[in-house]
Formats: sequence, C-alpha cells, structure tokens
Amino acid sequence: MKFSDKIKKEFSGKTVLLLQGPVGTFFHRLAIKMEKNKTKVLKLNFNGGDFFFYPNGKRCKCDEKDLENFYENFFKEKKIDAIVMYNDCRLIHAKAIKVARKLGIGIWIFEEGYLRPYCITFEKDGVNANSSLPRDKNFYLSCNILTKESIKEIPGGFKFMAFSAFLYWLFSFLLAPFFNNKLHHRTLFPFEFLFWFRSLYRKYLYKLTEKKLNQKIYSLEKKYFLAILQVYNDTQIKHHYKKSIEEFIEELILSFANHARAKSYLVFKHHPMDRGYRNYSKLINELSQKYHVEGRIFYVHDTYLPTLLKKALGCITINSTVGLSAILEGCPTKVCGNAFYDFEGLAYPKKLQFFWREAHAYKPNPSLVINFKNYLLNTNQFNGNFYKNSFLSR
Repeated sequence: MKFSDKIKKEFSGKTVLLLQGPVGTFFHRLAIKMEKNKTKVLKLNFNGGDFFFYPNGKRCKCDEKDLENFYENFFKEKKIDAIVMYNDCRLIHAKAIKVARKLGIGIWIFEEGYLRPYCITFEKDGVNANSSLPRDKNFYLSCNILTKESIKEIPGGFKFMAFSAFLYWLFSFLLAPFFNNKLHHRTLFPFEFLFWFRSLYRKYLYKLTEKKLNQKIYSLEKKYFLAILQVYNDTQIKHHYKKSIEEFIEELILSFANHARAKSYLVFKHHPMDRGYRNYSKLINELSQKYHVEGRIFYVHDTYLPTLLKKALGCITINSTVGLSAILEGCPTKVCGNAFYDFEGLAYPKKLQFFWREAHAYKPNPSLVINFKNYLLNTNQFNGNFYKNSFLSR
C-alpha cells in the first residue's frame, strides 16, 4: 500500500492530534496531506523547535506531573480520534499513549525504518520492542506473503536532516522561556552545536586513521564477530535494555574472553550519531587487557556497515535494527535486549555464551526471512524518508 493511501484509509473523516515528529517539516507537510483527505488535524508544540516547524500548533508548557491530566482534558475537549507521533518511548509520548489507551483513542507511531536505509516505519500501537508484530516463526511461514512493494534508493536525505536538526536545536534554545524544555527526551544544551562540530571533525579523522584497521578487519572474513553500539541515550536502550553501553561492552568482552575460540576476533562498531558525544577507546583497551584478549578486539567508527556485516562470522546487538539488516544478509545474529525480530528462525535463540562457538553453524531460515520482510513491506514499512518532499506523494 502506498503511504498516501494508508493515511487516507486510516484517518479520513477523523480528528487527529500530532505530537512530536521527526525534526523538520514532515509533520507540517503530513498535516496538509491529511487535510486534503478531509482529516481535521491538530498539533501540540512542546518546545521552540516544534514551534518553528509547525507555528500553528498549540503550546504545551506543562510540568511532567500535570501531563496526563492535560492530555485527558485536551483529548476529550477536542474529540480526538487518533494521536500520531515519532517514537513511542519519549516521556511526552509515553504519557499520551497511556491516556489514549484509557480513552480508546487510536495510537500511531512513526519511526526510522526497520528496513534501512530507504524506508520509514508507520505502525499502530507501538514500534520496535513495543511493536505488536507476531514473534512466532510459524505465523510467517504459514502465510503465502507476496508483495508488489519495492524499495527504491532515495539519496540525499542526510543534509536535510542535519540542517533541520540544527534549526530545531537553535529555536528550542532561543524560545526556551516560552516552553518547558525539561520535557524533552534529550538535554537541550546551549552549546550542543560543539558536539556536532566535534562529530564532523572526528568523521574525517577516523576516515584517515582507521584506513589500515579497516583493511585488516576485512582480511579477517568470517573470523570476527561484529558488535553494534547504539547511541548512549537512545530511548530503546533506556526502556528496553536497562543497562548502559559501557556495561554492554564489558559483558561482551568478558563473554568473548571466556567462550570464543582463540582464533576469533570481536569488532565494536560505533554509532555514527554518537560520534561527537562518546568514545569508548580507553574502556575497550582497558577491558581487553583486563580479560587478556589484547589484539583480538577492534573498535571502528565509520567503516562501511554492509561490508562489515557481509564479512562477519556473526552480529551482536542490543536491539538495533542493524540486527535485522544482518539477518537479511544471512548473518547469524544474537539479540541481547528486546527486539521485535528476536525469535527462533531469525535471531540466534540460545544464550550469548553459546553464540561464539555455534554462530558458524546457525543461519536464519531463508523462507522465514523472505516472508518476514514481505510482511513488513505490506504492513508498516514505506519507501521514503522524512526529509524529502516526494515521500508524501507515494
């Protein structure tokens, strides 16, 4: 189903409330599209960034303790039929979802695509670990799932996203007196842009300094495990893992030291969006020495991910959608957190300690992989991104 057909089917003739969306103009363009389908659209703004991209929205300056009462009164007064948001774990969204469920109001969530990089997710009730997708291989194997949907390449979204993120931060800071920025899921520091400049500097630095390391890793084809690091303050980590990235790193190195074959290696891949905020080099070096696996642990930042996955013996993640990308590549994948794709036939089902020695013999079920991907394309994956205008016409 085309995205334009989806929103027409679900929201035509209804009153819809937009909460926070992805940075940029997407929610404003979405509202225009919805209104053409005879949908009444309302919007709540929680900071200056929301206001800048959607100036006609209603300002919400509630304290956290008052949010649920505010939502309940607002939903009833405006006769809201459905709420729409980006990410379901943010504080302002989690409380809205709680009230919406109580009142029987529809809940729809946008998220980055499960099928990266040229899809977005639009799903009812929950996304990622909160998704209502069946976690049963027999469900997908019993379905003869065909799809006419194809995933086309959509280049050039990053520069629009980066510029939109800068404007969002700038106006959140400038208009802070008119909002309660404490409600935001991330701290809105006055000097946030310094982290972005550091990220850009590090990007080009790592491109030079890690060139030989990348070549060495590529030469170890099917001898290394790839560990995916997520953003340190990712809501998926906070709500569905409960541990820090540092704890994840130590658990992996300790388990690797105790259970992996002596001629295998472990490669940690840093998240590109976390480049300016965190660097785990010192920690990884210290833990490698502590657990006596020096020379077998590598740490990279901007290595090309598809190549890393293709050459890896196995992939380990907390709950990143990179895990699903690995499965689609046929790479054995172990999930350490809570992920919608973590079930037998897709992800490795046993404990981590066994993965190191059994990964070579475990392969995702090819028929299950195809059916699962087609099911996603038929239900909640839409070819496009939030930052290119052509998406809403699809």
